[in-house]
Amino acid sequence: MDITPLLVNAQSADPAVRNQAEEAIQQLQQGDQCAPFWVSCAGELANNDKPTEVRQLAGLILKNALDAKDDARRKHLQEKWVALPAEVKQQVKVFLLTTLACPVKIAAHTAAQVVAKVAAIEIPLRAWNELLGVLMQNMTQAGARQATLEALGYMCEDLDPQHLQQPEVDQVLTAVVQGIASTEPDIEVRLAATNALLNALDFVEGNFEKDHERSMIVQVTCEATQCPQDARIRQCAFECLVYMHQVYYRHMSAYIQEVFNISVKAMREDEEDVALQAIELWTTLVEVELDEDDADNKNLVKQALPGLVPVLLETLTKQEDGQDMDENAWNLSTAGGTCLGSVATL
Repeated sequence: MDITPLLVNAQSADPAVRNQAEEAIQQLQQGDQCAPFWVSCAGELANNDKPTEVRQLAGLILKNALDAKDDARRKHLQEKWVALPAEVKQQVKVFLLTTLACPVKIAAHTAAQVVAKVAAIEIPLRAWNELLGVLMQNMTQAGARQATLEALGYMCEDLDPQHLQQPEVDQVLTAVVQGIASTEPDIEVRLAATNALLNALDFVEGNFEKDHERSMIVQVTCEATQCPQDARIRQCAFECLVYMHQVYYRHMSAYIQEVFNISVKAMREDEEDVALQAIELWTTLVEVELDEDDADNKNLVKQALPGLVPVLLETLTKQEDGQDMDENAWNLSTAGGTCLGSVATL
């Protein structure tokens, strides 16, 4: 089934042409026609000879055929996928996994999204058992590493922790830590790994119980907050630290001095988006400690107050022009003021 002309028309500037193509696409996803159409979409996404925008649309059609915001609609779509013949699902999967190594980044990125949607359906059913093995193998291929890490991150976003067994979590964590490490030369790979770690943190409770594994996770995350090449990585790494302190508070006291040092440095020297996350870390930590029982409260914020308060006071001087007139402004000054207000409640 040659669907390229249809996908081209679906992006036409002519409303009549576009609407006709969109109606045809909807019709092809009804009844028995959906199986060959979805295989064609997956093949289109994997075909390096096709236009990029056509490949991306083919992938998005697949993604939207597997998931929806409405719970009832999502359940219907998932059941529809499960009911497909095994050979149809296998063809789609092969095309998707092939596309992860595609040199056209937008096609590989789209494939990563669709892989995660299929995984969200099949892994809870203990199907597609070979997926993680294939993804781990991809981590040895330079051209596939970024999209593979994106797929792992999206999978963790879509799955519940109960759906991955500990050996599977260990595989995901190994790939993510490998990608986030300061020795990773590709910045986009490192960014994908940092984002994947943020989504994977709910899965690593067992790893945080082990001193060595926990320290390794915290270490590579702290190192990522110092990545000189990309503020996106530094910002996401701080987001990871915020969530670690929120979820794994009881384990974090051993690292609080390093966390203090890197957060103060970010508040004073880094770009605003990064500095805001560094402030958010301490605001979150205050909230966590307010909720802790006295017996479990490690008073990490109180220990940091002599050094923390002067830095937060410095942020109040970084008020932007016109801020007084904008009640919705959120910047270093307002974030620092909010954090100081939280600290005062301890």
